[in-house]
Amino acid sequence: MKFIPALSNMVPYEPGRPLELVMREFGLEHVVKLASNEFPLPPFDEVKQAIVEALDDLNRYPDGHSTDLRAALAAQFGRTPEQVAVGSGSCELLMLLGDVLLEKGDEVVFADPSFVVYSDICLRHEAKAVTVPLVDHTHDLEAMTAAVTPRTRMVIVCNPNNPTGTYVPVADVARLVESVPGDVLVVIDEAYNEFVTAADSQGALALQAAHDNVIVLRTFSKIYGLCGLRVGYGLCSPELRGALDKVRQPFNVNRLAQTAALEALKHGDQVAERRRFNAELRAYLVERLAAAGRATVPSEANFMLVDTRDLCRPQDEVCGALLALGAIVRDGNALGCPGWARVSVGTREEVDFFLEKLASLAAPDEGGSS
Repeated sequence: MKFIPALSNMVPYEPGRPLELVMREFGLEHVVKLASNEFPLPPFDEVKQAIVEALDDLNRYPDGHSTDLRAALAAQFGRTPEQVAVGSGSCELLMLLGDVLLEKGDEVVFADPSFVVYSDICLRHEAKAVTVPLVDHTHDLEAMTAAVTPRTRMVIVCNPNNPTGTYVPVADVARLVESVPGDVLVVIDEAYNEFVTAADSQGALALQAAHDNVIVLRTFSKIYGLCGLRVGYGLCSPELRGALDKVRQPFNVNRLAQTAALEALKHGDQVAERRRFNAELRAYLVERLAAAGRATVPSEANFMLVDTRDLCRPQDEVCGALLALGAIVRDGNALGCPGWARVSVGTREEVDFFLEKLASLAAPDEGGSS
């Protein structure tokens, strides 16, 4: 069997370890998962009820155009439905953008490190990934602008950035947009936007409304607690939305996902409460780690980088040791952040469990542990 040449350089996405598998493998009764940037609370009660009520219709295909969901998103963000694309998570929309924009030899500019899927898009289309190193764990937008060439088709800004959690002001992103050619698409990937507490957290929406070469991507996977249903959306020009519709699979967003997302949009008060919940626990985690002499990278997301050096285990073994103790976190070595672990913000109990297990790995001469 002969596969396309691009596959030789691609590796499957490696998700976080499921709780059940870790419990079985290590014989543990209690495990916390802080590796996949999931929100630790379940969907809103109203969303769960809407899902239950939709179960009897699963013998029918979903609305192939996500008509009601697109209309609700358009109303919420001051758009028309023709300016809203919906996908199976924002990841699908990223892949579809590659399908409609990239050919062999084209270029995509993004930060390094950033979300791994950006590189996958390039590999899939034999495009060149033009990676621009972060400065102090943050996007260097001036360098990214300077990296644009006549072959550039996309510039991707992940804000807050995954895996670092750092945030760049929208005014800085606007300067990038105004500096690149109008035929270069600027993708503002805001998968973690609802966690941002900065005053300009909604500024990218106005930026997109003013520029047809900008798309803002968001998702219901994070603060809404709907990772398991995979539904995301993009706000963009009607022309781009029409192109994406040509390459997406039929019925790409399932019936339960559409139902859940549509109901979730009605509960902005609960989103605001979850944002406060996350910010308080994020600050608590930073404070506790600082008291133990352990550095973190300032984050506006629901995760952060935690320094894992100078423990009683070699740095590249720390996350494996935590896994065996029941605390699942993401090894920064695999994310382009050697010396760090990416830790999601969980509940207070989950955070305390992680802190306890991390303290157990502290070197004997290290300061306070918890």
